[in-house]
Amino acid sequence: MNKANKSAQKAKLKAWREGERMKAQNLFPLADSRLQEFFEMLEKLRAKHGCFHDIRHALHVIQAMRLAKEDADGLLDWCNQHGGYCDCEIAANTFMHWHENRVRT
Repeated sequence: MNKANKSAQKAKLKAWREGERMKAQNLFPLADSRLQEFFEMLEKLRAKHGCFHDIRHALHVIQAMRLAKEDADGLLDWCNQHGGYCDCEIAANTFMHWHENRVRT
């Protein structure tokens, strides 16, 4: 493979990755700043109290953020879709999905 082909392949891969990131961003259930707030608050509770292998901390954060029921349901569904079935899984799996795909500033 010559240098021009390698460069073209790298450009295609970069464009594909950016397209996948945009698709993921379009499926975020809340604005980026609200997701950051959610994950930060969740991590504080989880670090302080541990994980009970349920979503009690996530529910507490949702209540503290005063999310509408539709937003809360959408957030929890999205967490489940990305491996977040309890607080520690949300803090790890769902956070990583969001962090890897969020808007880069």
